[in-house]
Amino acid sequence: FRQGIDLAMTVNARTLFDSHRMATQAFVPGCPDVYIGLPPEDVADLRLGMDAPGVTWADHCAQDEASVFYSGYGYWEGDVRVSGVAGTPEGLTIDGDRMLVADGVMGDADGVVFEFDGEASDAMQNTVATDYSSFRYSSLVDGTSTGSHPFPAGSPTPEGWRADLYVEVTGGDVESIELRGNAYFFTGTLAQRFDSIAVDLSFTGELGAGPDDCTLEPLGWIGLRDPDAVWYDLVFLPRSENDITGQPYPNDPLQQCDGCGTLYIRGVEQGTVCPDFTGVFDLTPPTVDEFVLSVRELPIGGAP
Repeated sequence: FRQGIDLAMTVNARTLFDSHRMATQAFVPGCPDVYIGLPPEDVADLRLGMDAPGVTWADHCAQDEASVFYSGYGYWEGDVRVSGVAGTPEGLTIDGDRMLVADGVMGDADGVVFEFDGEASDAMQNTVATDYSSFRYSSLVDGTSTGSHPFPAGSPTPEGWRADLYVEVTGGDVESIELRGNAYFFTGTLAQRFDSIAVDLSFTGELGAGPDDCTLEPLGWIGLRDPDAVWYDLVFLPRSENDITGQPYPNDPLQQCDGCGTLYIRGVEQGTVCPDFTGVFDLTPPTVDEFVLSVRELPIGGAP
């Protein structure tokens, strides 16, 4: 179950944006076509509303010399804001947010390098002051992704995933993790057995914890599914008095803050499992340099 939590943390928009940035660095004039804002509807029908300040690539083309090809479209936008003053008690704060909407693939002679069909967005906030620092990163992914760049050979998810998952992490002065949603992996990647995760967890770390907070285990539950569609649900402290998993599981055994959860298989109680949560907060937020991809960074002579 700890491996499942770690794997769920990797299903985030940062992975997709990193691979999309890589894909744009192989652009050449005319392949693919690049548009400021949205392309004409007969090129790609992106229904994003009137306010679309980002950039779109849209094409079905191949670069003969490089054996690089693009098919479909990808729209992205991002913004970074800076406030405050460095070296002061209030500190310097950097906020950023970005979005990727795509139904496209980039590949080469060896096959698919990056493919994404769906929507992804994330946001960051980093503050550095004289006596403290903090960060917050949140990600929402709803889509399917494959390719050798985000999922190289030997990675935990070599064939990619399909996911609808929200991740939020804070660190520095207050430690917390939120995981909500589900992910399906195209190979049985967890313990050579499980192919899907469903999760609704809330972690509180030692930093910033209140007197009534439990730091030994999360609130909520995580479920793993095997190829026979059997779910293994590990239930920790309930998130609220009437919220366990939406299933009629008994409530009393789940009230102790002891680092353990109750395991259910097909709704039948099997005993307790006590995962090792050591290092769950050892996370690095994205930097401002990697967060925004502007049209000036594209290796092309211009955009329509």
